[in-house]
Amino acid sequence: MGYQALYRKYRPSNLEDVVGQQAIVKIIRNAIQYHKINHAYLFSGPRGTGKTTLAKIFAKDVNCLNPINGEACGECKNCLSIIHNECSDIIEIDAASNNGVDEIREIKNKINLVPSEVKYKVYIIDEVHMLSIGAFNALLKTLEEPPEHIIFILATTDLHKVPVTVVSRCQCFDFQRLTEKEIESRLRYIIEKEQIEVEDGVLTRIAELSDGGMRDAIGMLDKAISYSSEPKISLTDFEMLNGIVSTSEKKQFLSMVSKQNISDVISFIDSIYESGKDLVVFNQDLLVLCRNLVIDYYSDEEIDFDIAFLLEFADFLNITLNEVKQSSNMKIVFEMRILSFIYHHSEVPKAVKNENKSLDVKDTDFHENDKQDDQKSDVKDIRKTSQNLVSDSNNLVKYKQINAIIINNCFSGATKQVLMEVKNNWNRLNDYALDAHYGAVACYIYDGTIRAASLDSVIITFDYESMVNRGYRLLTKLEELFEIIFGRKIRIALLTSSEWEQEKKKYIENKNNGISYHYQEVPNLEQSNPNIQDDLLDESTSVEEAIKLFGENMVSLD
Repeated sequence: MGYQALYRKYRPSNLEDVVGQQAIVKIIRNAIQYHKINHAYLFSGPRGTGKTTLAKIFAKDVNCLNPINGEACGECKNCLSIIHNECSDIIEIDAASNNGVDEIREIKNKINLVPSEVKYKVYIIDEVHMLSIGAFNALLKTLEEPPEHIIFILATTDLHKVPVTVVSRCQCFDFQRLTEKEIESRLRYIIEKEQIEVEDGVLTRIAELSDGGMRDAIGMLDKAISYSSEPKISLTDFEMLNGIVSTSEKKQFLSMVSKQNISDVISFIDSIYESGKDLVVFNQDLLVLCRNLVIDYYSDEEIDFDIAFLLEFADFLNITLNEVKQSSNMKIVFEMRILSFIYHHSEVPKAVKNENKSLDVKDTDFHENDKQDDQKSDVKDIRKTSQNLVSDSNNLVKYKQINAIIINNCFSGATKQVLMEVKNNWNRLNDYALDAHYGAVACYIYDGTIRAASLDSVIITFDYESMVNRGYRLLTKLEELFEIIFGRKIRIALLTSSEWEQEKKKYIENKNNGISYHYQEVPNLEQSNPNIQDDLLDESTSVEEAIKLFGENMVSLD
């Protein structure tokens, strides 16, 4: 016999060999031992967790002539026939390729025929969620009142796609992802049987990357064995083969982000992407590294990173992971997300130096004099600061009033079609990330969440009020950028996530009570906020921020 893939060679043949799923194994063993066999079972869960394997074991155990404590003897004629795939009464159907009504009707026509060899005729339907609606309807009556000699075992990775009418007719089992410890233990058993040497850390990395699926884990081990020309599988070879960045390199990247070294961050992402590394895996590995470092910190071990940075960056990576997975251009999305994180945590972009070496701090408009200035000059600046703070507060009140009108207008004309248009064009903000005039606002708004949109209005939310308040100061340039991208004037309303929930609840209540929203004229920002335009949306400030964020060599002033 030729070479057999490891996942087939080491597929469990009895309940004792099944890794994980102890509760399910116990139920099946007891059902066979005490003759409490159900007519239909539904196995659901992630791929590679043992659904089909357990279905085949069940089919063998339930038909064994001499079962021992609920398990097949493996020696009787029924067991041998099933083991060698020679039993015509064990029927496996792949619903992905046999999903029509005709296939199910054929089953329905044959189920009344008694088994020719064994006690129970077992139908194993894999990926059952792929059946058509008509096929499911044809299956319903059969599942409800099957002959006593028939057992159905349905397996699926997408339980929510299976009609509830089918689910309710089955005894359901939810297969869980295997733990890393369970996977590593099984892999160690395999390499001992195969007499293969593996460097420390390889099996652990396989267990981490397999996402709880034993089949995927064994597949990665098989690939590593085939790749390695040495008698021992090295961690370096495994990482290169699977596009994994080493731990030392991941720590270097964390250091770059924490120190806000933009050029180094971009160069690093370019290098790993060009070398074929998987950015989804890299994102996952960074998240695991942050978690491990946090645990080290709370275990009183010495770490090289600030604990607040690790906790916040880990939360950020968790959100980023889904966006990177769903993106058609992983590299750009990952870069933009990382740059956005750095931008929002930079202490300096808010400040721009003037000719007199004083700092114009954007959030408070506070002027701090040089140490050489005398006390009289300090008093004047403090007095000026107080006046500006009052002015700034008044302007924010006006912005919130305009915000309320934009929200009203958005609700009055919001449609799913316009919302999808805005979402589908959202990645075009990437094109302006390094733009001298719009780079700062592009990075800012990219981190927001689009909630509702009409032809001339959009509602965008952030988690923190500080982010919303910052956006008020950038609205003019934001609306300019939106007009460039969408080709029409769009007014932007900014809310915190909690404020959005309140507005949405109020909208639903009004709609249920028959209260409709009517369009209102929105005042121009320049007319309502004459002072804030000069002080906070000055073009030089945006250029300085972009230079600070991306580096002077990367910003074009054309």
